[in-house]
Amino acid sequence: MNTSSNYLTDYEAIIKTVQFYIDGSLQGKSEIMQSGFHNQATIVGHFGGSLVAGPIQQLYDLIDGNGPAADIEPNFTSIEILGTIAVARLDVEHWSGEVIGSDTHMSDIFTLIKTSEGWKIANKMFYVHDK
Repeated sequence: MNTSSNYLTDYEAIIKTVQFYIDGSLQGKSEIMQSGFHNQATIVGHFGGSLVAGPIQQLYDLIDGNGPAADIEPNFTSIEILGTIAVARLDVEHWSGEVIGSDTHMSDIFTLIKTSEGWKIANKMFYVHDK
């Protein structure tokens, strides 16, 4: 069971882990976000009318091809921690770029696992909101 101080420490560490994703998205550089992901992480969601599912490399390729999305507005809407696992929801408005387009709103659900290296994103599920 998490004590209050452990919970706060884990909560802050989870935000820091997801911040790698945010920073990589802002700059359009997947190498920045890779520190936040487990090396066997996966991605699932619908994009451009197709199901995207599989290794996280698909996200890295998308971010590198998209370029910077300097105007995104990310907001954490929830974080739930249960021992060594967690779920974080991030809403990101005003996506832009070569692949994503302009003024796109996405919601991300990240599942995280606590490892010997700290918290790592194990899976990213996403939803693209209708404009």
